[in-house]
Amino acid sequence: MIFIGVGIWSVKSQQFQPTISSNPLQLVAGGMIIFLAYEGFELIANTAKDVKNPEKTLPRAYYSAVVFVIVLYVLIAFVTVQTVSIDSIIQAKDYALAVAAKPFLGNFGFNLIAVAALLSTASAINATLYGASRVSFTIAKDGELPEILEEKIWNRPIEGLLITSVLTLIVANTFNLASISIMGSAGFLLIFGAVNASNACLYQKTASYRWISITGIIVCSIALFTLLWYTLNNSPKDIFILAFMLCSAFAIEAIYRKFTGRSIKKIHE
Repeated sequence: MIFIGVGIWSVKSQQFQPTISSNPLQLVAGGMIIFLAYEGFELIANTAKDVKNPEKTLPRAYYSAVVFVIVLYVLIAFVTVQTVSIDSIIQAKDYALAVAAKPFLGNFGFNLIAVAALLSTASAINATLYGASRVSFTIAKDGELPEILEEKIWNRPIEGLLITSVLTLIVANTFNLASISIMGSAGFLLIFGAVNASNACLYQKTASYRWISITGIIVCSIALFTLLWYTLNNSPKDIFILAFMLCSAFAIEAIYRKFTGRSIKKIHE
């Protein structure tokens, strides 16, 4: 908020004119990459059992969080591109906000953004691990993961948390940030498309509007193909990494089913 508040006042009025020098399709593809920044909202649903009156609390949490983050991101992007040149942003792509804060906040601003980035990362990791531990416990109950993940330690589903943490460390130390963003965005687009497809089939049981789910399927499909096209033209190796990760996931699932004989439980008729 300090970055936005002070930064807007330092922006020169003559810099307000927007310029688009890139292919519009590249802008859309770029949006698909940063889609990962918005996927965290799904974790709100994982708190359903831990909040009072979830029927009212969760929708309010979703809408307020989405609106707030959209406004926040747009303002941050606006201040950034109006404060420093595009070349400087590209050169300092891993710490662009810290560089953007320096012209109007000095070294204090640079250090402030660096600390805020660390705290933000820690918060995101905490929320993700919290959701992952509960999700792994739930799907293990449905027969999709080994029975050991159904057990609780200290009355909490910790096994899934530990496994997720180890896998996260491996991925973070193996691939660069761009590859992780592409894999993450593509993975979530696939998941959201599948969830919408499921709801389109079960809309009567879920008391929802089928057309919304169908729209979600179409939008996710378009976004995914746009992302894949952009990646294929700009970073082909990431396509192979994504394909390897997907094939590995299906292979592990097939091996697990074959050697355990465990099937998915039908919990809803």
